[in-house]
Order: sequence, then structure tokens, then C-alpha cells
Amino acid sequence: MRFIKFILLLCGLCVLQASAQPVVEEKHRVFFDQYCIDCHNEKKQKGKVRLDDISFSIDSLQKADQWQKILDAINSGDMPPEDEEQPSAEMKTEFLDHLGNTMVKARDVLSDSAGEIVMRRLNRREYQNTMREILGVEVNVSELPSDKGAGTFDTVGATLFMSSDQTEQYFNIARKALDDYFLIAKSPKTKEVIYRLEPETVAN
Repeated sequence: MRFIKFILLLCGLCVLQASAQPVVEEKHRVFFDQYCIDCHNEKKQKGKVRLDDISFSIDSLQKADQWQKILDAINSGDMPPEDEEQPSAEMKTEFLDHLGNTMVKARDVLSDSAGEIVMRRLNRREYQNTMREILGVEVNVSELPSDKGAGTFDTVGATLFMSSDQTEQYFNIARKALDDYFLIAKSPKTKEVIYRLEPETVAN
């Protein structure tokens, strides 16, 4: 199994494991009801933003982007506005801490194509780091396909598909990397030489 995984990595492929769906805890709905809904509901949508029907389950990139904007607005102090009722520092800190951790988990899960087990190619950054880690060589990834992520994500499985031409590009880089690895391995290693000097001889 480890050998198969090694070959997949050389070919620029990785298998993604299923992950639990990130969810904003229901207890934080109180925060929304008290400080957000009055200005962002069905009838009144300031900034064209509606939050009374927002899903607390972050199971898509669209929802992740929406929650990220909420996090940024509250964290920056833009929301709630200064002329509106403000949450206590403790409540705001607790909400931001929980939402921040939830967004970190959301990035991991959604970059794995919503937690489904899929096979996708490694992006340029991942492939370069992987080759350095397993072979100890630097590879030129400029010829690999561009990484067209969704939003701020660059590891979304749906966008990291693989064509036959792209597969050959990964193969070529892997062959070059293996050649470099074996070249380094065959290079004569510098032998350690120990010199013993007698103090009396050196002094005289």
C-alpha cells in the first residue's frame, strides 16, 4: 500500500479521505438573532445581505465564502455598525474563535471535494513539496497545469482534474526527478579522514 501511494505521488495524484462536515454550533444563532437579523432579513437586506435563512452547515464553497465574509466583517468591527447594539467582548471573542476554527475545518473538507473520496492531481505547490520530501530534489513545476482554485482555495478536487497530456507532464517531471535522485545517490561521498597529531611533534 505504501508503494502504491508512493507511485501515485510521483505521478502527481493523491487520494482524498472523507471528512466530517463543518457546522457552526446552534448556540451561536443567538448571536445572529440579536445582532444581525434586524438588518439582514427577508424584508430588510442591508448591503444586499440576508442572514435569517443562512445554513449553519458549511457544505459548499458558496456557503464557505458567505461565512468568511461574516467572519471578516465582525472581526474588523464593521458589523454590527457602531450605532447598533454591540455584543459583549466575551460573546464576540467566543463567536469569532469558534467560527475561525470552523472555517479552518471547512477549507480542509471543501478542498477534498466536500468530503467525498476522490482522486485528484496534486497542484504545483503540493507536487514540488512532495518531490522534495520523498526524493530530496527540487523540480521545475512551471510546465504543469495551472491551479485554478475556487475562490481562495487552490486544492479543490473538482478543478484539479487530469487529462492524458497532463499525466505525461507529471511523468516527465517524475522521470527527471528520479534521474537526479539516483545521480546524487551514486555520487562518491566524501570520506571522513581523521588526523592524529602528537602535541610534542607539532610543538617541535
